[in-house]
Amino acid sequence: MDVQNREREKRAAELILANTELIFQNLEKEKRAAELIIANEELVFQNNEKEKRAAELTVANKELLFQNEEKEKRANELIIANIELDFQDEEKEKRAAELLIALKELGYQDEEKSKRAAELIIANREVLVQKLEKERRAVAEAKKDEFFNMVSHEFKTPLTNIKAIHQLLEKKTDKADKIYPFLANANNSIQRLEKLIADLLDVTKINSGQIDLNIAAFYFADALTNSIANVELSANHHEIILENAVELLYSGDQFRIEQVLINLLNNAIKYSPQANKVIVNAKVANGYIEVCVQDFGVGIAAADISHLFQRFYRVSKTALQFQGVGLGLYIASEIVKKHKGTFSITSEPGKGSRFCFSLPL
Repeated sequence: MDVQNREREKRAAELILANTELIFQNLEKEKRAAELIIANEELVFQNNEKEKRAAELTVANKELLFQNEEKEKRANELIIANIELDFQDEEKEKRAAELLIALKELGYQDEEKSKRAAELIIANREVLVQKLEKERRAVAEAKKDEFFNMVSHEFKTPLTNIKAIHQLLEKKTDKADKIYPFLANANNSIQRLEKLIADLLDVTKINSGQIDLNIAAFYFADALTNSIANVELSANHHEIILENAVELLYSGDQFRIEQVLINLLNNAIKYSPQANKVIVNAKVANGYIEVCVQDFGVGIAAADISHLFQRFYRVSKTALQFQGVGLGLYIASEIVKKHKGTFSITSEPGKGSRFCFSLPL
């Protein structure tokens, strides 16, 4: 019994120890559980804190992103503003350059205006000088024409007496006499003086507008044949060939038309001393009578052709070689103009010339 009691007591004691151990363990577990609860609460708190921090970081990140976006926008706006400023600066520079060019242009225009003004002043002076020169020349021409007219009339009477005496001497002198060739030469000189006086009188009449045409109907072929016959009397070495005549009535001044033809024929013979013929051609075309006189002589340079109808003009290269005063073509052209006609000349130096005039029907 004692052994059993002791066993029981031992078992009871072990149970008490075991219970005490269990109680202790339970307390430890409770402590651990309380600690775990506290730790969980701490973790929950930390997690909450972390979430709060995370939320704050998210907000902060969003704020930073917004700020960065704002900065980028500001940066872009600044870039645009800088580009705009650069563009404005370029525009200002361009405007400044344009203003400089405009100022230079204005300066140039002012200079041009000044130059033009100076040129106008010079031109006005030149016009005034030319006007005075024209007036002076007109006065000089009038005096010259008056002088020519006076001289021509003064020469005419004594020349008529000389011609009469010469004709008397020529009749009384035998052609076999030694002095007869001198009389013949004197006759040529008298004829040249008569022509010169007639030309001078015609020039003064033309310049004073006093040359009148005796208009009448005549056969144009008669003017051609009369002129050729007149010139052939003194043309010792040339044959004048009339290739075509105009058989019709023409209303004009026959004497003046013949004067034109005789002048052209005499010139053709005079300026072709090495040739032996002169060709005359007349035709009707397009309502005009056209007459051409062609020689095969020295010809005329192109630079001289436009001056041939000027008073006293003579080609310098032939002036000393051939006699003349340069009035024949001037008078001829004025007579043709009076008939409302025109002159034309074609020539080649060394090959000859072709003088044509046209008269309206």
